[in-house]
Amino acid sequence: MTRSYKILALKGDGIAHEIVPEAISVLKASEEVYGFDLEILGPYDLGAQFWVDHDREEVWDPAITEEMIFEADGIFKGPVGLPQYVGLMPRPYLPVNMRPDLDVYANIRPCRLRPGVKSVLVGREPGEIDYVILRENTEQMYVGIGGYLSRGGDTEMGVDTYVQTRRGCERVIRYGFELARSGDYKGRPGAPSDGKRRLTGAAKWGICRADDLFKETFERVAPEYPDVGTDLAWVDAWSYWALMRPDYYDIVVMPNQYGDILSDMSGAVQGSLGLAGALNAGEDHCYAEPTHGSAPDIAGRAIANPTSMILSVGMMLNWIGDKRGDAKLKAAWKGIDAAVDRVLGEGKVRTPDLGGSDGTSSFGRAVVEALRAEN
Repeated sequence: MTRSYKILALKGDGIAHEIVPEAISVLKASEEVYGFDLEILGPYDLGAQFWVDHDREEVWDPAITEEMIFEADGIFKGPVGLPQYVGLMPRPYLPVNMRPDLDVYANIRPCRLRPGVKSVLVGREPGEIDYVILRENTEQMYVGIGGYLSRGGDTEMGVDTYVQTRRGCERVIRYGFELARSGDYKGRPGAPSDGKRRLTGAAKWGICRADDLFKETFERVAPEYPDVGTDLAWVDAWSYWALMRPDYYDIVVMPNQYGDILSDMSGAVQGSLGLAGALNAGEDHCYAEPTHGSAPDIAGRAIANPTSMILSVGMMLNWIGDKRGDAKLKAAWKGIDAAVDRVLGEGKVRTPDLGGSDGTSSFGRAVVEALRAEN
């Protein structure tokens, strides 16, 4: 019997309108190849441009109901936001409120140097860079607690409250240990340099008290995972070592804002943010989205690299496969991952961010063809 899953698809801003359709094409090909059924709802519009186009009253299509969001087996969305509207849109709005509302506390952002791609780190070869930044997703600087002090029409002070809890730290750290055990979302389990499964904790303890809690929690939980090596680094030092010895790292768990910043740096390490997929995951829900933003400078030119979006929806399938106990979905993720590697390795179709001249849809079609050819 063919199993069926409901997937909510959301577009977003800028290049989202170009890369989301390619992800849908890959999902449909996966259905055919691996023998499952996806009921794709949408894709629906949302984001900054939608807000402006609807008299600054609606942030997303009213057809998107709370039931659709909470009952979907998986959700994926393109990037949201445009620079001219930063700070103006009402809060809460997608995707910020989706993270705490769905309690998707783990933001999984792989960094892998793939075949046929050059890193900014000269001399590094595919397979030598293969780590995952695991970013706590609901706490730290993005909790939305803060405000302004204004007098006489002048804003004199801005305050944001940095919040971390024992529960928040512990569950994402445990998620990191489990990722190190499984090797999910990586080219192969373990660190490239020595093959060891390793969890690195990166924060700024000794300076920030909330990060003292993060470190204390890491050290308390670690003995429960004797099969996984551990490593601790100040987050600023880690940013140095990630460039100097990226092959040492396997899974790196960080508080929210640190992971947000350093996963963008990792986009350069793996050759392009256009290759940087990501998954927001919790116990009961997940939604996939690329690491990068809406790239308004190239939007509408059909040259955006859709790989990040394609890999993100593949990661979504893997999460659903674990949640629902469906090996076909996990196999589909591996197939999508391998198809991307095949297209990149052959080098026949390349978007401009990778030094080529092919368009978004050309790359998407190539991945679909590779996915079918693999099976």
